[in-house]
Amino acid sequence: MENLLQYRGIPYSAIVQQLMLSIGAAEGAVQGERNTVYFSLANYMRYICDFNADLLLRILPDFGLSEGERRQAISSAIGRPRKSQIPVVLQSSIAICEREQLSPSRGEMERGCDLPLPELPRLLKLVCRRLPEDYRAAMIIASLPILGTLATRIRFEYLDRQEQSLSFFSCITAPAASGKSFIRKPLDLLLTPINEQDAIEREKEQAYKEKLRASKNSKNQPEDPHACPRNNGVAISIAKLLQLLTYAEGKHLIGIGEEMDTLVKSERAGVWSQKSDIYRLAFDNAEYGQAYMSDASFNAHIKVYYNLLLTGTPNSMKRFFKDLENGLATRVCFAQLPDTSFTEIPVFAPYTESERAEIIRWARELDAIGKSSSISSELNSDTKGLVYISCPQLNTVISDWLEAKRQQAIDADSHSMDTLRRRAGVIGFRAGMLCYLLENRKFTKTVGQFAEWVAEYVFRNQMELWGEQMEQELTGALDIISGERGAASSLLALLPQEFATADLIKLRARKGQSVTPTSINSLLCRWRKLNRIDKTADGKWKRLK
Repeated sequence: MENLLQYRGIPYSAIVQQLMLSIGAAEGAVQGERNTVYFSLANYMRYICDFNADLLLRILPDFGLSEGERRQAISSAIGRPRKSQIPVVLQSSIAICEREQLSPSRGEMERGCDLPLPELPRLLKLVCRRLPEDYRAAMIIASLPILGTLATRIRFEYLDRQEQSLSFFSCITAPAASGKSFIRKPLDLLLTPINEQDAIEREKEQAYKEKLRASKNSKNQPEDPHACPRNNGVAISIAKLLQLLTYAEGKHLIGIGEEMDTLVKSERAGVWSQKSDIYRLAFDNAEYGQAYMSDASFNAHIKVYYNLLLTGTPNSMKRFFKDLENGLATRVCFAQLPDTSFTEIPVFAPYTESERAEIIRWARELDAIGKSSSISSELNSDTKGLVYISCPQLNTVISDWLEAKRQQAIDADSHSMDTLRRRAGVIGFRAGMLCYLLENRKFTKTVGQFAEWVAEYVFRNQMELWGEQMEQELTGALDIISGERGAASSLLALLPQEFATADLIKLRARKGQSVTPTSINSLLCRWRKLNRIDKTADGKWKRLK
């Protein structure tokens, strides 16, 4: 009887639990959505239950629905048109459960939280000094968008010789009531010069609105002062955001959302598609525009300079970044706080007055870069106040890191690793240029270590969060990353000095990877072209490196 409640040796309950996580219902279903969630589960699970209504009734959680309601939902699901293959979402859930059975120990995974901190520049040492050890990496990631917004006039070339700015998107996730708000006080100190200027800009804006109301029927209308507060949260209309981007004249705006569900709600309101476009374009400071006949809307076509910081629970993050195909998730620096269940409340000691003053001084110095009164003769500044810097040594650091990750992607035959390493390399390079500024525009050991750490940290977290799902979307099948779910270990290094093709097939099967003839031959051909293997006289393979 127990075998009837399993699929390929996996309990149906485990597959259902993973499937609920995939569809954004990890915490179950509450009144108002119970029938919808139950129907969705039945619609997926029917494929591996022989379309058996009685079996589905046994294995699906009831969510408090009556048996009659559940049978009606199951009947409707079974009656829907059937696809020729198991849906990808269900395939993914099964694959994850299989790998967890093969390798249940999460301690062996290479995760971002396992990466030790590098040597930090003085400012970030100050910011992290009063925080518990486990919170410092997240604090660094949360600081990047703020520091990039302060140093908004900095420009530099990436490896591809394309101009870049200090644009960062960061997302801090942790379960509810786990202390995500710890970032608020340090960031308030860093935001001091921006918030001071914003107060002036909002006064201009308010005075203009009052003049408009006073002269409503007058021919002489007040002149728009183009007030531009730069810190406006995330609950902002498209037209207002576009107006502020125009008025900012190339300076970064900063959006901070301490509850990611705020943006999820805007998605439901139907405005998300445009805002998502703006965010994606902001990563590369590309152009965005809109033109409407109505005078009530704001029309413009501009380059987008916008930094973003979000915090939320893992479930709200999954709801927000549910569409990997649009590319936004691959542009984000993710940081996951430690699970504080059943632990003592973490202590966040206050900064001393001297520490507060020094953090604010650093923020003012970054904010002053490129302003007409502070342009240094050693900086290459143009007439618009943009400051161009370069650090050839940093190019070498990131190039070497990218090449190491390329080799890992080849060894693991992982398309998701190859895709995610590229964006992580860009983010690491930008972080390195920021550190270069904080090190008084000198390439130090700290600059190289910090750039490589950010790239690696971003890469590991993106692989842990999205690697499996992205691999399926890139390959269109279950050719997903290895069972370690982090920076995958080299498959070649795990094989004996001499091995048969069958040995490679067994290894990939054990790791949950594709073992089709096409994938096996493709991997062997890559290794051979890279001079990593050669064929022996008896038809086996031998490792050369």
